[in-house]
Amino acid sequence: MDLRHLEQIVAICRAGSFSGAAKALGIAQPTLSKSIGRLEAKLGIQLFERTNTSARPTSYGQFVADHASTLLQSVGTLGHELEQMARGEAGMLKIGVGPATRLHPLPKVMQRAAQAFPRLQFVTRYAGPNLMMRALRAGTFDLVFCNHQLATPQDGFIRVKVFEDRYIVVARPGHAALKAAPLSAAELARLPLASAGLTPDFRAWLGEIADAQTRNLEAFLSDDYDLIKRMAVETDHIARGPRFVFERELERGDLVEVGLISDFRYECWMLTTGATWRSPIVKAIAKFAKE
Repeated sequence: MDLRHLEQIVAICRAGSFSGAAKALGIAQPTLSKSIGRLEAKLGIQLFERTNTSARPTSYGQFVADHASTLLQSVGTLGHELEQMARGEAGMLKIGVGPATRLHPLPKVMQRAAQAFPRLQFVTRYAGPNLMMRALRAGTFDLVFCNHQLATPQDGFIRVKVFEDRYIVVARPGHAALKAAPLSAAELARLPLASAGLTPDFRAWLGEIADAQTRNLEAFLSDDYDLIKRMAVETDHIARGPRFVFERELERGDLVEVGLISDFRYECWMLTTGATWRSPIVKAIAKFAKE
C-alpha cells in the first residue's frame, strides 16, 4: 500500500462512488477500479461494497480511510514545509555582521523579516573582517552585512549596496579638539582615539606617523560601539565610526562632531554567494535592508 492507494481510498469514501472519486482525482474510472481491486487482492480483504452507482467502505475500508486522512494531512504539511524551505520561508538563515552593521541595518531587517517569515529561524553572529569572509565562503554564513572595504569584488559573491553614510570623529562638548578643528592627520594622531579599528583609507590618510602617535590611534579598540561612545562621553578620548552610530548622542548634545580636513565615506553592503542569492528570502532581506 502506498500514498496513491490512500489518496484513492479517501477520495472514494468522500465521493461515495468510484466515478466521483475518479473525477476528483483526475483519472479514468476503470483505472481507479483496477487499482483498488489489485490492492484488495494483495491484502486479501474487501475495502468497498460496490453497486453500479455507489461504493460504501467496509469496516476495513473505513479503518484505512480514517488513518489515511491524518497521514495524508501530515504528508501535505511536510510537502508545504519543504516548499517553504525551497523558497526560503522556513528553515534557518545565518547572518554575519560587523560592529557597525549589527547596529544598522540588522535590527530593522530582523524585525521586517520576522514579520514576513515567521517560520524562518535566524542566527546572527558577529565576526571580524577576515573571519567574516572565510565564513561566507565556507557556508557558515548565508549572507553578511559589511562596509565597502570588504565589498570589493570577491570570487562568486553577489554584492548589494544597502546604504551610504560617512565616517566622523566625535568628542564630548568642550573638548580641546573642537577649537582646533578641522584637524589634520598629524593633529588627530596626537589625540587618544576610541574606535572599532582603522579603515584602509583612513590609514592611508594618516600616512607615516611616529610610534607614540600610533599608540594614540589605538588607545581604545573595541567591537562594541556602546563602549566606544562611553569613552568619548566620559573621557578625553575622541571616537570614530559611521555617523549613524553616534546619531542619538549627537542629537542629545552628549557628543559633538570634530571636523577633519578630509571626508571619509561609509557604505553598507550585503554579500552572499551566487547559490544563496537564488533564495527569495535572501532577496527579501536585501530589500528590507535597502528600505
